[in-house]
Amino acid sequence: MRSTSVPIINFSNINDFQTASQWSIRATDPNTLYFQLFDLDNVNTSPYTALNSGFFNAAIQTAPQRFIAGVGSSNQPVVMTVTFPSLDPSLTFTYTATQDPNDGSVFSITLPGYTSAGRAPASGNVMFSLTMGILTWTWTVQNMIAVESSNSGCC
Repeated sequence: MRSTSVPIINFSNINDFQTASQWSIRATDPNTLYFQLFDLDNVNTSPYTALNSGFFNAAIQTAPQRFIAGVGSSNQPVVMTVTFPSLDPSLTFTYTATQDPNDGSVFSITLPGYTSAGRAPASGNVMFSLTMGILTWTWTVQNMIAVESSNSGCC
């Protein structure tokens, strides 16, 4: 299964949120970050749509279906970890995500407010690891987070 995660912003509840291409946070603020899982191998429309002349158009965009983690007893327990990598191993952060009780495709993590930009996520990339039962899937979303550094007082 090829998976991806889509950032959610302005999350109020499972029926009231927006998706975005990137989380944008301030390093000094505590943040709860939401994301939704999608299965890239399972699309909800055919990639080939017949045109009036009988030809097919393979360029029509298809949307992957959301992936609900933990369906079925063999897919329990569900553990989702989110890692913010860095070239400096001391600046790599890993958090365990919480699955939304109303929609199994939505997860959240809470980042603390960092006292310095040196402690905030140091890369735009975000790595995900989903374990369901005995199987584990991993994937990386590039440039998923933008961190606004705190003002260092210089020009």
